[in-house]
Amino acid sequence: MKFCPECGSPVQPEAKFCVNCGQPLTLSAPAPRRAALRIPPGFAAVFLGVLIMGLAAAGVLIRQHDKVQAQQQGAQTAANLPPGHPQVELPAKAREFISNLQAQAKKQPKDIALWNRLGSVALRASLFDPAYYRLASDAYGHVLQLAPDNLEALRGIGNLNYDRQKYDEAIAAYEHYLKQKPDDPDVQTDLGTMYLYTGNPDQAIKRYQKAISIKPGFFDAYFNMGVAYGAMNDAVKARDALNQALKSAPDQDAKARINELLAKLGGGAQMAAAGGASGAPSQQGAAAPNSFRGRIESMVRGLPFAGPKVESVRWDSSTKATVLMNNFPMEAMPPFARQKFLSDIGAGIEDAKKTYHIDGTFELQIADAATGQVMETVSK
Repeated sequence: MKFCPECGSPVQPEAKFCVNCGQPLTLSAPAPRRAALRIPPGFAAVFLGVLIMGLAAAGVLIRQHDKVQAQQQGAQTAANLPPGHPQVELPAKAREFISNLQAQAKKQPKDIALWNRLGSVALRASLFDPAYYRLASDAYGHVLQLAPDNLEALRGIGNLNYDRQKYDEAIAAYEHYLKQKPDDPDVQTDLGTMYLYTGNPDQAIKRYQKAISIKPGFFDAYFNMGVAYGAMNDAVKARDALNQALKSAPDQDAKARINELLAKLGGGAQMAAAGGASGAPSQQGAAAPNSFRGRIESMVRGLPFAGPKVESVRWDSSTKATVLMNNFPMEAMPPFARQKFLSDIGAGIEDAKKTYHIDGTFELQIADAATGQVMETVSK
């Protein structure tokens, strides 16, 4: 998920302005794309392992969530705003339409189609004004009280919770939907993405595989599968899946994004193979490769996807070092990616200590090279 640098509010994938404060936004990196390609590709905050985090605060997962005209119109409107323009609101006629639809639905509380329509309209309106999420939630919730198995409402509430980052609730809705309609490749893909967001890439891959079995050559599922394999540090399978996605990419923009990810995968693999011994020296000179310090430096430079972001390793003492990272915004990492990154570092430290018979606690700080700010500390 991207966040507004001015007010910190979450912003929609590919948004060009913040709906809360009007701050102009830019996408600094490609993203795993979200699902249904009947919409313009939108990019969410999931990262290809730790590297996607290094690609900046844009994710890469495709979602099948149907955003269509509302997002297109929002992006076009935002593109014409001058810097510092205040929040863009829905046109008065649109608000009046929604208000009238809501009033009509209240008069017909058992009209499931009408309430679903209200939920759909409100969900699209929420792309302009997040306050409409509540109306969408209430509308879909009303339908599910009347008809707990209603597919449109289940998918709608799943999409809403996807947007609101309530991933467990989205998973529950999508799973219930798929019990009745298991042959829906779009929802299979969305469910896989929710598993990936919650730190279960192996389950995500099973869903993507299921989607492909239903719809062979399904671009969305292959793309997201590549991201999931990347999160599992399986560069070979990630590359294979992305190459399959490349074959069915819907446009040149999608192809460019895939090629960039493939290039990054290649760079990560090359760095891992190099092991860091021939990389940039630490501020106090590169440590001898056959030593505890050399092993630590080699480990951090060889981390999948994160290694190329290491500027230097500063040794503050024999039991403490600081890794200075370039363009590595840890605060933007999804929880599972952050956990995996720190777990890999911890395992690397323990391995180095065991190899070189180091007793006591060793502390490794991860800091931003530009500011010196310590982002995380791993002690083993």
